[in-house]
Amino acid sequence: MTKMLTGSIILSAVLTLPAMAAYTGPGVASHVNTAADAMNAKDDTPVELTGYLVQSLGDENYLFRDESGEVKVEIDNKLIRDIEVTSDNKVTLIGQVDDEWKGIEIEIDSIRLVAE
Repeated sequence: MTKMLTGSIILSAVLTLPAMAAYTGPGVASHVNTAADAMNAKDDTPVELTGYLVQSLGDENYLFRDESGEVKVEIDNKLIRDIEVTSDNKVTLIGQVDDEWKGIEIEIDSIRLVAE
């Protein structure tokens, strides 16, 4: 009886192990990485842009440019306070699309200088 019970427990443990498989086909794009794509993306789409902040638009707003075009970005002052950025410095911006009534802008969560 004990051997049968032990065998049943082992068999049920093996049969209930989770499958170690994952979906590997096409799915939702992880993020957009050009200004042009960001301008056409849906609200809250993750964005990783590499290019240049070419103009301050006042407050926390800047004009970002890459080889595909330009897009308005919002960078919280605390993110940019400790780094010196000019229009000649290449940067990588990570954030998400913010589709407001006044148009698309990218809300930035992090900024880093790109070494060239």
